[in-house]
Amino acid sequence: MQHSSNSQVRAMPAARFLAREKGLDLAAIKGSGPGGCILKKDVEAFHAAPAQAPATAAVQGKVTSLARKLAQQKGVDLSTVQGSGPRGRITKADVLKAAAAPAPAGGAIAGQKVAATSMRKTIARRLSASAFTAPHIYFFSDVKMDSLLALYKDIKQEILERHGVKISVNDLLIKAVALTLEEFPHINASFDGENIEVWEDINVGLAVALDEGLIVPAISSANLASLWDIASERADLVERARERKLQADEIQRGTFTISSLAQYEITHFTAIINPPQSAILSVGKTEEKVVAENGQVVVRKVATMGLSVDHRIIDGAVAAQFLTSLKKKLERPALMFMELG
Repeated sequence: MQHSSNSQVRAMPAARFLAREKGLDLAAIKGSGPGGCILKKDVEAFHAAPAQAPATAAVQGKVTSLARKLAQQKGVDLSTVQGSGPRGRITKADVLKAAAAPAPAGGAIAGQKVAATSMRKTIARRLSASAFTAPHIYFFSDVKMDSLLALYKDIKQEILERHGVKISVNDLLIKAVALTLEEFPHINASFDGENIEVWEDINVGLAVALDEGLIVPAISSANLASLWDIASERADLVERARERKLQADEIQRGTFTISSLAQYEITHFTAIINPPQSAILSVGKTEEKVVAENGQVVVRKVATMGLSVDHRIIDGAVAAQFLTSLKKKLERPALMFMELG
């Protein structure tokens, strides 16, 4: 079907006939003839171009200057916007509507084939190698978070006033994990198929979700750092991860990873080890549960934590002891954080 806008475009008869035959919009085609007149070869080239080209080209000349400027500011792809103006012209209102629409989950559109980014390909390659090379074994434990949350509530304002840093529950978790890794150095290790290397530094990585996938910047020497130093470094790393400004070393130096889905309606999950590390901790949502305590039925805030370990170098008993020790620290944090200075 010939588009209604075709009659308004300068084009040679042969080009107009071919566009009508192919169902193409002449307004989307750039002419190479005198005065921009569209020639038959222009239509042929446009028709033979990749599928994505028409969508982009069709936008040209069909959008108001204000809408185009606004689209650049809002990061809106004009080729995905349906115009409501005369002859389908894209207006400011159309751009604002597109900018306000929720993004599709995972950044993909139903029915669309999306090319994997280099980051996504790297993640796929590394995690496939981990899943099929390192025999995973999983351990889970319910951790009562009431005392940890109470401590967080009690100290967060004090730390903000003294050190100008906003701490999070994740910072307390990072510190607890780092101190537990000191007790179990074989979990802070890697295996190359022949040798086990126990790392001297304890650098705890925190998985950060980006559109392209997860990235894991690591807090350096978290076992030695103060809580406010951990919070400051964590906030900086997460911000720069989202801005794609991390240095390679900040990602590669991790010796252990925490992957938290506590902000979602996920109670527990199994995580794949981030190679070349030997273990990863998964953290589910904290929710209220009825538990038996000293012969009494009480309600406690509980999070299920899972430990995935490389069974080639970590025995089940050691992994169970690690998770038990971490649970004890989180449930009785006053013992761990008596000396915050």
